[in-house]
Amino acid sequence: MQYIVGLTGLIGSGKSVVSQIFMNLGVPVIDTDIIAHQLTKCGGAALKPIIEMFGVEFIDQEGGLNRNKMRELVFTDLSARHNLEQVLHPLIYVESLYQLSALSRLGLSSQNSYVILVVPLLFKSLKYLSLIHKSIYIDCEEETLISRVIKRNCITEQEVRQILNSQMPVGLQLSLCDDVLYNNNGITQLSNQVSLLHERYQQWYAVK
Repeated sequence: MQYIVGLTGLIGSGKSVVSQIFMNLGVPVIDTDIIAHQLTKCGGAALKPIIEMFGVEFIDQEGGLNRNKMRELVFTDLSARHNLEQVLHPLIYVESLYQLSALSRLGLSSQNSYVILVVPLLFKSLKYLSLIHKSIYIDCEEETLISRVIKRNCITEQEVRQILNSQMPVGLQLSLCDDVLYNNNGITQLSNQVSLLHERYQQWYAVK
């Protein structure tokens, strides 16, 4: 049986960093954010319906989605956000299932007894929740989140706060998750937490 651990957290919480740590430990990772980027880059399957819905002005010079322009739209226009989700979410889900199936066909070794599935909106999606066996939430102080996203995405504090306000409250996500990783004190402490969790998951899934 393929065991799936959902990984989630607010924007800037460190999902990519945690994913890389798990991968360094030999754990396969499927990241829905990466899938979304693939679907919206030049030649991606989501581009045609996006152009039909929003127009060519949302395509950048490289032929992919102009993510900054689209971000500005969807966080000020709820109907636009809904329309974009209607295009992207089914495609992302289908690709996630395909990648999970591919891993299952290849077979997981005893050292890789589970898969990490990264889903930013995990607790809002019954479809993804039905796939997973455990969930991890990455907790991080709000000011640290904001600083990271401003630096990474080159956007304003107001824009970051708009994004955070659109996501599920921290307290609710903490109450829903099975495990928590705290990403406030640097990579070493974070890596130690992931390693301990990895050991526990290996032991837990080994007796299933």
